[in-house]
Amino acid sequence: MMTTMENYGQESGFRKWWNGLDFLHKRLIRMLLSLLVMVLCFPLYYLGLFGSVEGPLNPARIGDFLAGMGVTKIHSLAFFLSFLIIAVSWNWIYNIVSLLVGARLTCKKVDEEGKPCGARVERRKVEQKKTGQKVAQYVCANGHKRPDAHFHPVRKGTISHTVWLVALSFCVVVLFFS
Repeated sequence: MMTTMENYGQESGFRKWWNGLDFLHKRLIRMLLSLLVMVLCFPLYYLGLFGSVEGPLNPARIGDFLAGMGVTKIHSLAFFLSFLIIAVSWNWIYNIVSLLVGARLTCKKVDEEGKPCGARVERRKVEQKKTGQKVAQYVCANGHKRPDAHFHPVRKGTISHTVWLVALSFCVVVLFFS
């Protein structure tokens, strides 16, 4: 079984599968995905979502409906701005909570070959013999006891960056173009 540090930075199963396909299979899959998106967009077009056809999802009709419910420009801006703040800061909050709880930590003990242990650690409070203060000690599954551990933060990916950019663009549209 590979440890956490050995897995870090390797390809995912999907990436291995995708890279194992030849050019024609990749083109066929991309074409089928394009057709699927087109099939999903046709009903939305005929319902009026894109604005060129009269229908229940026409942007003007949606705007009139929301205005009838009392939704104003400030309400829309507050919604999209809070969505933007959540989309930008979710991983910072998750990383801070994970660090405080002691999750996503691995052992930093280096063996003779220079490789880190990389096993998951548990944080314990122990009393220091010299000063009598309580300090954190990290104990891994292999029995290593160390005063420090390596934290693996969650980073935003392509989808997460796309979500906050879309929220930002909606904020700009509401603020300047409505």
